[in-house]
Amino acid sequence: MIIPQEFYSTRGTPISAYHRIRELMSHGHEVDVLTYKPGGEPPNLPVRIYRSRGPHFLNHIKAGPSRLKIWYDILLFFNLMYRMSRSRYDALYAHEEGAFLARIVGWFTRTPYVYDMHSSLPRQIREWGFSRRQWVVNLFAWVEAFCVRGARVVVAISPAVAQVARAVDPAVPVIVIVNHYELPTGAGSLTGAEVRARHGIDPSAKLVVYTGSFVPLQALDMLIAAAPLISARVPNVKFLLVGGTADEIEALRALAAKFNVAERFVFEQIRPQVEMTGYMAAADVLASPRFAGINPPGKLFGYLGSGTPVVATDTLVHNQLLDVSCAILTGATPEKFAEGVVTALTDAQRRAQVISGARTFLNSYCSAEARRTAYLTLLKRLAHVGAPTDVPN
Repeated sequence: MIIPQEFYSTRGTPISAYHRIRELMSHGHEVDVLTYKPGGEPPNLPVRIYRSRGPHFLNHIKAGPSRLKIWYDILLFFNLMYRMSRSRYDALYAHEEGAFLARIVGWFTRTPYVYDMHSSLPRQIREWGFSRRQWVVNLFAWVEAFCVRGARVVVAISPAVAQVARAVDPAVPVIVIVNHYELPTGAGSLTGAEVRARHGIDPSAKLVVYTGSFVPLQALDMLIAAAPLISARVPNVKFLLVGGTADEIEALRALAAKFNVAERFVFEQIRPQVEMTGYMAAADVLASPRFAGINPPGKLFGYLGSGTPVVATDTLVHNQLLDVSCAILTGATPEKFAEGVVTALTDAQRRAQVISGARTFLNSYCSAEARRTAYLTLLKRLAHVGAPTDVPN
């Protein structure tokens, strides 16, 4: 498995890759991992991890596309060539742009590959602000097409991502496997009461919780801008945001002070995944203000399974999966988002409806049997006899 990320870390793609490995192993497969040098040890994952060698310069990689990440991918390419010269693998399983490396190396070694597609590469280039030059966007569109067309099968993390893959090449098999997985429990886990006590939040306070990364794409600035409107109607409301870096937290604290709601916000840095069940249990409302992109937040299914009402923006990143039966969907403005949060905090009937609807959604869309069938289809497609697609001119 090729993971062009800081693995292991508690953010989107590394968490998704971690659970892909566990699920593949549960089907009886042996997995080796090739990833960047930076990263921690994944919990309870008995696999060999090969970290690419070479001058990495930094021990942390910021989320999203960057020039430094391109250099790390070059190192990953040469280390992949080395690994393939030492061992024979039945298949390569590549996340994100790792599929570009897998297609080239797979062509030389006659090894098929799976492209685990998390989003649209050209769209990421625009939305993360990497470049607005059209030739750069076009280059990454070509990279994406190159990855899709050579894959034995594409795994898409959402229906919208699957549509992108099918638009590139309708003939390539595409399987949707959403990032739905059970959060870890056991040693280190917390109760909702313990989370509130840790952060000095009164048990009687109404609490809005956000978990996940603090990158600008998550639109936490909109949540902060909505806070004065929410506070005016729910006087005892607090906001707990967990998952940022020190610099990101400092910037959001300054923004909260600008809106005169600093005393209502508690910010916490990245915490272990085993604690997330407790953070969700502490909440009266779980918020997902993000409105850009086509890849649903990895936390979304954990939110839905928490028994707490979810408020999310009514945009493609959410509504490709959710509807008003299982979440409170709002316009992507502070005013509309505030209205949705107030409803979730004060309307007992609506709260009960979306909690019940979320349970129904998970039982039907994300059942264990549906997930098992998806993996069996993936493995059957991967085992299909035939050489990998040739590298085009």
